[in-house]
Amino acid sequence: MVCRCGLSAGRIGRVIIRIHFTPADLARITFPVEPEPLWEAALAARALGDRAIPPVARRWRRQAVPLIRPSMRPLFKLIAPGGQFPDFLTPEVSSPGLDAALEVLMDAPTELVQDELGPWLPAETDQFMQGLLAGRAGSRRALGNAVRDFHQHVLAPGAAELERRHGADLAIRSRSLLHGGIDELLGSLHPDITWDAPTLTTYGLDEGRRYDAHLDGRGLQLYPSPFTAECLVLDLPHRRPVLVYPCAELPVADETDDTTDALADLLGRTRAAVLRALTASASTTQLARRTGISLASASEHARVLRNAGLITTHRTAGTAHHSLTPAAHPLLTTPTPTRHITHLPR
Repeated sequence: MVCRCGLSAGRIGRVIIRIHFTPADLARITFPVEPEPLWEAALAARALGDRAIPPVARRWRRQAVPLIRPSMRPLFKLIAPGGQFPDFLTPEVSSPGLDAALEVLMDAPTELVQDELGPWLPAETDQFMQGLLAGRAGSRRALGNAVRDFHQHVLAPGAAELERRHGADLAIRSRSLLHGGIDELLGSLHPDITWDAPTLTTYGLDEGRRYDAHLDGRGLQLYPSPFTAECLVLDLPHRRPVLVYPCAELPVADETDDTTDALADLLGRTRAAVLRALTASASTTQLARRTGISLASASEHARVLRNAGLITTHRTAGTAHHSLTPAAHPLLTTPTPTRHITHLPR
């Protein structure tokens, strides 16, 4: 089960999780370029029943609860009352996108599902859980459909804002790494996460517990999430460990009237939205998703903004990534009308 490591103001008598790095591990610290579908589903489903969540997650939850459907119950059945969820719900996925992630999830080995769920379940379980333990195709499809429906009907309405927060956190971490190296990156993740080389320590809520994760060259994926006020650690021998931490808080856009939007008057409404969406760097696909325009339109607006010296573009593994240039930042000091950016309700 994913280990729940709640962050709190007090540290005395709390669970301590220590992550021990080797020099090889420091060279293998990674972040997900964009939110990963199965992690987002698990963390968001967990947040629906968690009292200790940050303000952005509470705003999201108020919007999300009316959108929940009975078809999503198989996903919720895998989230324990204490917030734990089985590791097979968040497998490593090599290809991007929800479809690829669901294929890996529904192909989880039956033995793995039994090992992770069996000890936690009562002798009498419902038909879905019995089928999942037995490896039946019907239960696997039900779980896959639940995750897909959850994405389409619950996560999709707020996806642009949630992705913006993910990207903004990555931008903050990038600046930390550029300015102060690994020490500043690891030392500034969160007030309740401390870095004393070669050990990263988080402090949680459960008393009398201590857990040591020895990376031993496997590296570490750092995963920022707006759905948690706590740290979660996944540590399995056969895969890269993951530390989920609360992403940086961002201000909610102020409401202003269209007549005050000088940036839209200058660039046009859509191009202004594209520029604002790049407050956190993005690929062309992410840019299209954040602004609700086609991929071709996003590419064209990026080309115009690049030619104007407002953004820069570099390619990695065949994917174009766009970032603001210093010349763009003064333009973004103008107020942002709420109808030009998707955000969660207050």
